[in-house]
Order: sequence, then C-alpha cells, then structure tokens
Amino acid sequence: MGYLDHYDANKGYMLSFNFNKKKKVGVKEIILGDKILIEGVC
Repeated sequence: MGYLDHYDANKGYMLSFNFNKKKKVGVKEIILGDKILIEGVC
C-alpha cells in the first residue's frame, strides 16, 4: 500500500475497469493491517 503510506492515509479507493466477460462486478473492502482499501470493479 505504497500510496497510502506516501499520503499518510489509512483508507484508500481503487476503481478497476475490467472488460473480461466473467468478471465479478461490485465493491469490496480489503483490510491489510491498519489500512483499508475500497475496491470497485465495473
């Protein structure tokens, strides 16, 4: 989570555009230690 450390943040967001036909669309929360990443796949 380099960019969270760089900005001294504990929570970040990531948006992924996936053109795979068998993708799993949605939003999920990933917790890594004291950091939280919100990932959205569309």
